[in-house]
Amino acid sequence: MAREGLLRVVKIMFALLALAFLFILFRSLSGPPRVTNPATAFDNVQIGETALRRLGNERVWATRLSASQRSQALELSAFVHDPMSGCGATVVVCAVSVKTERAGIEIMFSAKVPPQLPNQLPWFGGFVDPNSGAVYDRLGRAYRLPTQPVFPPLQVFMTVSDNYL
Repeated sequence: MAREGLLRVVKIMFALLALAFLFILFRSLSGPPRVTNPATAFDNVQIGETALRRLGNERVWATRLSASQRSQALELSAFVHDPMSGCGATVVVCAVSVKTERAGIEIMFSAKVPPQLPNQLPWFGGFVDPNSGAVYDRLGRAYRLPTQPVFPPLQVFMTVSDNYL
């Protein structure tokens, strides 16, 4: 009887371990936590940070701009197709959509210089479209590259200004 009791305890422990594994697996596959209130959606994004967030059913890259990133954005205006596209350099938070033309493929954030960017162009972190190879700054503006066609800017999902906070 002691052996049967021990086997029952071991089976229960393995079942709990399997359930815990499944919970962690499905939780990690679901992506960033869903936020429903736009007023607090980006409160946990630190100044100077770019982070993946989910607002409702949309996944977005949110950047809370620091003062140095604002000045870098102004510096990059000479190297992008349309300096007036994307988010403005005066916003507090810029959230751009992760969607690309192909379903299931998302825009990636890169702190490292992408290989398609010429050495003379400044890079302060930004986004790369894995489908087309397009390169964007943190505000979603497309870089002007000599070997690539003109790409449209990233879709701005939402901006947060000082007045909104």
